[in-house]
Order: sequence, then C-alpha cells, then structure tokens
Amino acid sequence: MLELDILAFGSHPDDVEIGIGGTLIKHASQGYKCGIIDLTRGEAGSNGTPEMRREEALKAAEIMGMSVRDNLGLPDARLKVDEESLRAVIEVIRKYRPRVVLGPYWQDKHPDHLRASQLVREASYLSGLRRYPAAGEPYRPPLLCQYFLAVFAEPTFVVDISACYERKLAALSAHQSQFGLPRDIDWRTLVNNPLFIRMIQARDQYVGSMILALYGEGLYLEQKVVVEDLMVLKGLPQDGPAWKVYREKK
Repeated sequence: MLELDILAFGSHPDDVEIGIGGTLIKHASQGYKCGIIDLTRGEAGSNGTPEMRREEALKAAEIMGMSVRDNLGLPDARLKVDEESLRAVIEVIRKYRPRVVLGPYWQDKHPDHLRASQLVREASYLSGLRRYPAAGEPYRPPLLCQYFLAVFAEPTFVVDISACYERKLAALSAHQSQFGLPRDIDWRTLVNNPLFIRMIQARDQYVGSMILALYGEGLYLEQKVVVEDLMVLKGLPQDGPAWKVYREKK
C-alpha cells in the first residue's frame, strides 16, 4: 500500500498547480512522496472536455514528480458537503494515510473552492473515527494546511519555491485547454487571458518577498503546531536567491 507524505486536494484539475504547485514540486524533489486528488473532472468549465483535462492533469503531475494523481469525479460547480462526498474524501485519506493534507483556504470567491475547503477539513477529522461508515482503517492526518487560490490572506508560513519555479510554470502550461489560447477556443475566460499567468507570478513574487526569496507560496494553519527543536525553524535568509541576484547586478 502506497502511503504519502503530502496529499493535496483541489476542486478542479488545475487548482493545486495554481495554489501550491511549487511546494509540491519542491518536496517531491527532496524525496517525499506527494499526491494530488482532483475532486471534480472540471466538466462545467467553459473550455476543454473532462477527458482532455484528465490528460492534462496527468501530464502536469508527471512534470511535478507526483507519486499519484486521482480524480473523485464529484460534480463540478455543484460540490456539496454531504455524506457521499465526505465518504469519498475520507476513503482517499485512509487509503494514502498522508502526514500532511493540503486543501483550499476557507475563504474564496468560487463556491467549489469553499466547499472543497470544508470537505477536506471535515473529512480529515472524521477519517479518524473508528466507527465512521467508510472503507479503510481509521486515520487522522497530523497536519492540515490551507493554500490560497482566488483570495489571498496573511500566510502562517511561506515556502521558498524559487529553485523550482520554472517547473511550476511548466505544470501550469500542461493545462493547455485552460491557460492556452488556441484559435478554436470555445470561450474567453479570466484564466485563458495571458495576464492570468502573470498575475499568478506576481502573487508568488510578492509572497516570496516576505522571506526575501524570488518566489514563494503561502500556507495557512488553523491549528497550533508542536515544535520540539527550534533549530528546524528558519528566519529570513542572509544569503538567499534574492540577495544573490542583487549582488550580481551591483
């Protein structure tokens, strides 16, 4: 049975790449087993078919070095926090038994993102109940973090993703039906505007600036964490990528 170190949930097949793709790439490159669960097939999206989006998602997962990428097939644009959906998420958590679960931030403009956040939060807790009616052995992930999509808030901590940022952009580019501009495009949306990728870059640069890095991704924690060794904590770097670039230009 494959057990994962980190398991990230997203409402749609490109959400994880947008919000926390660099963090997953970084941890996978460090040898951690990481996976992605897409809750829906994105069938309500203005562009691309579910089959096309699944192919793009698998290509992105390969670029990112993911150990697994599954799709639960819950209804796009009609996500609900009901027994059926909770059971599906719980069974995935029990199957992969991740040390860290990542889900969308609890505030967002998209209803699916909001419900996905609630689904992941509730399922992460209920998964640990021995008598909850879902397949698999009870398991409660030790750590639940939330990542940002359409709404940004003050992060609890920031991950420096400068060294793997090109791979994050490559993973985003794999979702050609969403971010590309083919001639026969069905519908103009915010995400297939070339400015959208630039806005993601601008956000990641801003978050990176919080820790004097070129690019960063922020995570939000509702729970308190236990620290046994203060030496595992890092302050602002004295010789990070941003400083190196600055010196090279001088």
